[in-house]
Formats: sequence, structure tokens, C-alpha cells
Amino acid sequence: MIYKLKKVLFICKGNWFRSQMAAAIYNKLTNSNNADSVGTYTGAPDEPEGQILENLFKTPHFFEIMEQNSMNVRKNSTKRLQPQMLNEYDFVISMAEEPYIPDFLKNDEKVIRWNIDNPTFVDEKIAKDTYEKIYILVNQLIIENKYIHGARNC
Repeated sequence: MIYKLKKVLFICKGNWFRSQMAAAIYNKLTNSNNADSVGTYTGAPDEPEGQILENLFKTPHFFEIMEQNSMNVRKNSTKRLQPQMLNEYDFVISMAEEPYIPDFLKNDEKVIRWNIDNPTFVDEKIAKDTYEKIYILVNQLIIENKYIHGARNC
């Protein structure tokens, strides 16, 4: 049987913490680059698109928890969610909170909602707790929906 790993888009408000973490975890666990991350508010005047993550944090805790788990996201940059992106992925996971959820995201049946808090400051405890929550959810997504079954190889 031929298997195709599913593509996943992770979304949060600013694309600087939760969605970046989720995409990195998915890609590590699946040994792929099938997950991407974007933000619903990224591109606003106070949160321009293309910011480098290592320039956004006042503490190193986010990077430390990721690096302890063999993932380096320091050089990742922020990207803005565009409506057509929803069609490019098998799964769309949103962690964005009101009022930062555009109507096209609210009304799309494909979107799965994860309730992960958006912190204003990331200390060691928040980084660790958020990592653990997202890791469990990503792992569950992989286990339950890992592959699309394709044609049989004879």
C-alpha cells in the first residue's frame, strides 16, 4: 500500500509562538516538512509580516524548550494567513482567538479548533506547558489521521 503523509496548516494570531511550535513538532514527529504555520493578525501595522522569531521574544524560554527537543525555530519568520491557503492542506488547525479570527476561517468546515492560550509573555513555565499541550494534540492528530491510503503496490 502507498501512503501519503497529510499536509497541515497551523494558525494562531501572530504566527510567532503557538503555530510555529505546532508546525515544528508535526514536522519532527513525521520526519517531514508537511506542516506550515501562519497568523491571522500577522501583517497588521503593529505586527508586520516577515519578522524573525528570535527578535520577538524577551526571554529565551521558547527557543530553549524547542532546542531541548531537537527543533530550532529561531530563524523562522512570520507569515500571514491568506484565504486560498485553506485549500492547500488536508488539515487546518486554528488556535487563533477572537477577535482575530476572520470570517472565512470561522465558516470553513475543514478547520479544527484547538484551545491553546495566547500568552502576552513567555516564561519557562508557559513555554513548557504550551509545548506539552501542543505536543499531545499534534501526536494525537498524527496517530488518528496520519496517512491517506493510496493504491496497492503488488
